[in-house]
Amino acid sequence: MKKCLENTRTEILQDIINWVNDTHPDARRILWLHGQAGRGKSAIAHTIASWFKDVGGLGSCFCFARDRQAERREEKMLTTISHDLAGRYPAFRRALGRVLAEDLSLKTTSDLLQQWQKLILEPLFKASGSIVGNVVVVIDALDESGEVLSRKHILSLLTSKEAANMPPNFRILLTSRALPDI
Repeated sequence: MKKCLENTRTEILQDIINWVNDTHPDARRILWLHGQAGRGKSAIAHTIASWFKDVGGLGSCFCFARDRQAERREEKMLTTISHDLAGRYPAFRRALGRVLAEDLSLKTTSDLLQQWQKLILEPLFKASGSIVGNVVVVIDALDESGEVLSRKHILSLLTSKEAANMPPNFRILLTSRALPDI
């Protein structure tokens, strides 16, 4: 796993940890870490994921990779995150189970908006009172998810009104190069 070397990037890591742990109800839900290729964004993201995994606040860590674009990873992102959240939070798992009992096709649909609303947001809101502490989901290397069109749907979800109104203890750390579409 990519990680920052010990005692490096301490300021940015501490800033991100403080953001994840911010308990103010109006705290930003999404943080975009961007920069040129090779600047350490993934190392920072994986260090944060590892740190929050150790303290119990990692919801999921999903990584895009240019060499895996053929797998249509953007279509697997939300099901993977939902699966990870269900594995870590029993209340989320129960809420997700109720959603899937009504519509099992949600696991395989390519409709990212429907997956976002039904596999992430709905169970998250139903479980939010039972999830103690702040939860971070890391989405690494969005720029490697494929072409502009494949990112368009993910970006529209992350910039939607629903995303801005996620439960106050839920955070998404997103990394990418600063491409024009992102």
